[in-house]
Amino acid sequence: MKNLKKYILIALAVLFTNLSFAQKNLNPIQEIPCSTYTPDTEMDTFVGNWKWTSGNDSFEILLKKEKVFHSISNDHSCVDRIIGFHQYVKNGTIIESSLQHQNTNFAENLMSIYGYIVAPNQILWAGVDILSNGNHVKMELEYIDANHVKIKSLNTYPGTKLYLPGQTIPSSEITLPQDIILTKQ
Repeated sequence: MKNLKKYILIALAVLFTNLSFAQKNLNPIQEIPCSTYTPDTEMDTFVGNWKWTSGNDSFEILLKKEKVFHSISNDHSCVDRIIGFHQYVKNGTIIESSLQHQNTNFAENLMSIYGYIVAPNQILWAGVDILSNGNHVKMELEYIDANHVKIKSLNTYPGTKLYLPGQTIPSSEITLPQDIILTKQ
């Protein structure tokens, strides 16, 4: 029994040491040089602060373009992605907001919007976290002109979802407004 405790303590010490050194070696993504990078200028049209208002209801999104590592490649190549933050107000009450994180970057993982493709017809495809119910949906954001974008659709992702025991199963309800035109602020 005494030897078992000794082995457990040694194993925990080795594990803790490895975790400590692993954490010290992490650098922000922006400090690691890219092997290749070609800017995606089509994403520039979506960058900015956009807002829709109707009476006491409003929906605001702040979108930024950021250079990140290509998630599929392991050659340190970089690509542009849209990260964003949103706030939804209904009847004058803030239902959900991630705008307090607008000064963070991709590496901090506090964004509520993550855009990855601009389709040929000027549509940004992005994932959106619905903070009030834990749902994650896909959004199609259409560029209209320099001052307007339109949320064409918000849909749940198709397919089977896996939740481990103890995890909260999010609602599949989409509570954010759809088919709205936002104006650049």
